[in-house]
This record gives sequence, C-alpha cells and structure tokens, in this order.
Amino acid sequence: MRIEHVETWILRVPFIRTSADFDGAHHELIGVTVHAEGLTGMGYSFITDTAGGTAVKALLDDLLVPRIIGRSPVEVERIWHELDHLTHRMGTGINRFAMASIDIALWDLRAKLHGNSLAQELGQLTDTVPVYGSGKAGNRLALDELVELSAGYLDEGFDAVKIRVGLEPEHDRARLAAVRSALGDGARIMIDANERLDCPTALSLGRSLADLDIFWFEEPVHSSDLESHVFLSQHLPMSITGGEHHCSAAEFQPYISRRAFGIVQPNVCMVGGVTEIMRIARAAELGGVGFAPHLMTDLNVHISAATMSTSYVEYFPFLEPYTTNRLTISEGRAEVPTTPGHGIEFTEETFERYRIA
Repeated sequence: MRIEHVETWILRVPFIRTSADFDGAHHELIGVTVHAEGLTGMGYSFITDTAGGTAVKALLDDLLVPRIIGRSPVEVERIWHELDHLTHRMGTGINRFAMASIDIALWDLRAKLHGNSLAQELGQLTDTVPVYGSGKAGNRLALDELVELSAGYLDEGFDAVKIRVGLEPEHDRARLAAVRSALGDGARIMIDANERLDCPTALSLGRSLADLDIFWFEEPVHSSDLESHVFLSQHLPMSITGGEHHCSAAEFQPYISRRAFGIVQPNVCMVGGVTEIMRIARAAELGGVGFAPHLMTDLNVHISAATMSTSYVEYFPFLEPYTTNRLTISEGRAEVPTTPGHGIEFTEETFERYRIA
C-alpha cells in the first residue's frame, strides 16, 4: 500500500462558552486526509485563539505533504523521524503541529489497514480509562453556574472535575469551597491556573486550599519555569501537573527526573503526534509519574489505554458538536472505542459551516 493523495484543510470552530476566557475565543483545526488504495486516514492539530492555522497548512502543503506521497503508511515512526529531522532547524513550533496532523492521519490509516482500533494498534492494555470532567468550569462563570455545572458532571457519570483558577486568585478560595460543598467529599477536584500565577501567589493559593483536598494544581506558573515547579511540588500538599505547552519528549525529561510534575500532561498536537506522545507515556512509566494527556479526548482515550502510567484522561468535549462519535462514560471511566482507526469523523455540516481553507 502506498499513499496516493493527501488533502489539507482548516476548520475554525468556537471555543466552549463555559471555558472561554474572552468573547470570540475559537480553535483552528488544521487537518490532513491521507488516501491510500481505497482507505483514508484523518489527522488534525489545533491552534487556540489565533489565526495561525494558515501557516501550519502552508508548511504542510509546501514541504511535508510532498515528502509522504508514495510512502507506505505502515512506516509511521520512520516518517515521523524523517520529518523531525527535516524541520529540526525550525525549532519546536508550527512544525510540530504540522507533523502531528500527518502522524495522527497515518496512525489512523495504519490501524484501519490492520483492522484495529488505534488503541489496539498501539498495544492496548485496558478497555476503559479514567476520565475527569473539564470545560464547564471557567474563570468567567458566575458562582452559581460554576457550582451547577461542576455538580452536573457527577450526574453524567464522572467522579472528578477540574476548575479553572488564577484570573482573580483572591476569589478562588471561595469559589472552590462552594464547589467542594456541592460535590461532597467523594469527588476529586483538580484546579488549573493556565500559567497565570507567579510562584509566591501559586504557593499562597495552594496552601489556602489544603483543607479542600485538591487532587492536583495544573500549570500554576509559566511552563518553562522548572525551578518554580520543583519548589511548588516540594511545598504544596497537592500534586503539581503540567506539560501541555511542552513540545517534545526531551522537554519533559527534567520535569520528570526532578519531580517537578507528579503527573505529565502532554498535548498530542503540540508534541508532534501519536509517535512522540507515546514516547512521553513511556518516560512517565519509567520515571514513576502519572500521565494525563491534555484536551484531545477522542484521541487520548486510545493513547491512554496503551500505557500503564495513565492517571486520567481529560474529558473536554470541544469537538462534540462537530463530530459523529461519542464516548460512553460510566462510573468515572470512558470506554475505549473499538472501531478501526481512531473513529473520529467530522460531520458534513461542520465542513460546510466552519471550513476556511
């Protein structure tokens, strides 16, 4: 089997209202559809809140896609490393998003060729993965809506939820106390500051929440600040997590070896695709830390089912209005899909309404 034809495209879709930090927030999805002897594989990466998708698409069209025409889709890892070498002098920027779109598409196609789900193709170890509710607890929500939506996750089969903090840290203690009261002691609560705080403020906020039994404190400070992450991990009662803005397995190494993160949270698009995120999952296994991949739920259930290090999968349904697939959630776990490939399909209406290129 050889790759015969590749299409590239961009969808611009709205951000979930309950998680957006400003009006008009959106995602740009940069997609690749690979055709090979009657089979197709689809991959996509995302850029949030900026119109940068055209730059990624240009890199795909001008440089990367021509390199995979005529190649065997079975050679996914080999192709990934060749593209990594080709774009190495670009650093780790838009090239990683472009590589991710191709890599995810090729893994999808390879799994279909073998009649496997993506999880099976990666070496599936479990039929369900633990999930937590995310995306309905933004900083801009009024307290009553925050409490209502957070409690609603329990009715949907979740036993853990994540709350956004850091926009107005002086109010976060009261907001989280109200959520804890509504959820009771049995549910886990995670918090996410999205890199908004400095180390002293993060330390103060974390200490003030000790009695609320917060499970993890995500991205308390800037992602590149290794020493502050190490310090906070040593001085706060909850686990420090992060990594959604790291772009390679190598970037995770010091955060794992120094125990800056108790749980790593790579984004499959940011790191360049399935090939690289599996290396990070293995590093987490060997380093004795957890693995909770960021955002891309429909892909991450497959990835997380193929590693022993999984702590949680983030259930952030930002694509649900635009795709045909739905995950089944029960007792805090998601069933891993069994259809060939990753099983993600965008609706025709989505392409008609949101395609910009």
